[in-house]
Amino acid sequence: MRPKHWDAWRLIRAQRGGSPAPVGADEQSLQRAIEWLKRAQDAAGNGGVAWGYVARSPARYGWPTGWWAAYPETTGYIVETMLRYARLAGDGDSRERALRMAEWELTIQLPDGGFQGGVLGSTPVASSTFVTGQVVFGLLAAFREDGAERWVNAARRAGDFLLACLDGDGRFIRGHSHFCRAGAKAYEVRTGWALALLGQATGEAQYSDAALRIGEYALSRQQPNGWFAENDLDFNDKPLTHTIGYVLEGLWESGVILQRSSLQEAVLRTLDRIRPLVGDRGRLAGRWTQDWKPAAAWSCLTGSCQIALTYLRAHRECPRPEYAASADRLLGFVTATQASSGNTAALIGGIQGSYPFDGEYCQYGFPNWATKFYADAVMESLSQTGTVPADAGA
Repeated sequence: MRPKHWDAWRLIRAQRGGSPAPVGADEQSLQRAIEWLKRAQDAAGNGGVAWGYVARSPARYGWPTGWWAAYPETTGYIVETMLRYARLAGDGDSRERALRMAEWELTIQLPDGGFQGGVLGSTPVASSTFVTGQVVFGLLAAFREDGAERWVNAARRAGDFLLACLDGDGRFIRGHSHFCRAGAKAYEVRTGWALALLGQATGEAQYSDAALRIGEYALSRQQPNGWFAENDLDFNDKPLTHTIGYVLEGLWESGVILQRSSLQEAVLRTLDRIRPLVGDRGRLAGRWTQDWKPAAAWSCLTGSCQIALTYLRAHRECPRPEYAASADRLLGFVTATQASSGNTAALIGGIQGSYPFDGEYCQYGFPNWATKFYADAVMESLSQTGTVPADAGA
């Protein structure tokens, strides 16, 4: 046993005994998550946010331990999270950090307007449609924050790259990531949401029209029982709750911006089907087959946070107590896994990839996007309960 792996072994032993009792998410758990994201940015050392922290190297991957390099994809949408927290908490440091993240993205935009897949330093260096869409969120958030034209100009270049990769049916036929299985993805509707925002910000219809095509393609992948085909990084027969969360987020918010109720109705179908699958303590399996049978014994905590956030967004627009209750259960489970103290600062406040810690998704790791989506969901929950001021910029 190597000492650098002891943190991982402690977590594995503690989590193999079953599900923890739910813990209510509050302002302290939110602050811990934000502080963890700040540490991840500091660890990257260049303005971007580190991929995350790996406490033990999985034998089958040979991953390095410790903090990883900056991750363009998720740094992009973490900008939004930090700016929302800055408004809610009056935290000028979060605002400054968010704008520094966006500035870093400008320095790595590729000549075709896109942004690379993988962490900084990964090869090949090639634009990815999904990554580019997620960076657009950050660029537009920075534009809304200070109005500087450089943000929207970069977002336009990114949007033009996306349009060049899109076919008439709303599928991305080029620009697939080299770090997952190639092919059309239903969850690219989250990229469509970014294009809808770009159309809204610029008043340019080609972006909004493309967003609608992407949304309708994702809609065509939904089965009558609410499950989505072509909706995983690598295993379309058993998608992650993470990618299920992506498709739900993208459809819901595209529906809001484009005023297409059919997109939101599709989300409600899936939410209604998922609700009885959430365990009494808020635990949700990490993968699901097309007949909604669990395909993993572990939970993907990122997906749990995203689905909780979607329940809350739906509840905000069409209030249903069962949606708020489902969100509370999911967040209660994830909050119970968040460390509030310890000897290793990298573990405090972060959200791990899988529960238990040795589950398949980001095994032994704390990916930054898990903590980002946790913070988003907690801010939305606290806003709806009146614990923090409502924020129209969510």
